[in-house]
Amino acid sequence: MSFEHLGRHYAIYMQSDVHRDGMALELMDETNHPHTLVLEVFYSDADGTLTLTAHREAVPLELVEMAASQARIRLPPADNRFGLSTG
Repeated sequence: MSFEHLGRHYAIYMQSDVHRDGMALELMDETNHPHTLVLEVFYSDADGTLTLTAHREAVPLELVEMAASQARIRLPPADNRFGLSTG
């Protein structure tokens, strides 16, 4: 998913992370090369939590909200979309 915000080009990528036992959405700033990671939303298969890590200061709230919204839709397994306990 690619989009523009305030004259900058961004893309959201979904990644599997076997080391942390989960999946992540990464928001990348693709305005310049090399592309830079802005933030990551991680879904833990171990405990079913979603966490956000910003890799840049002063991330516009609209980008945080968009990433969080996409993460709620795309990351949890279909049977755990509402944060239900997996254990």
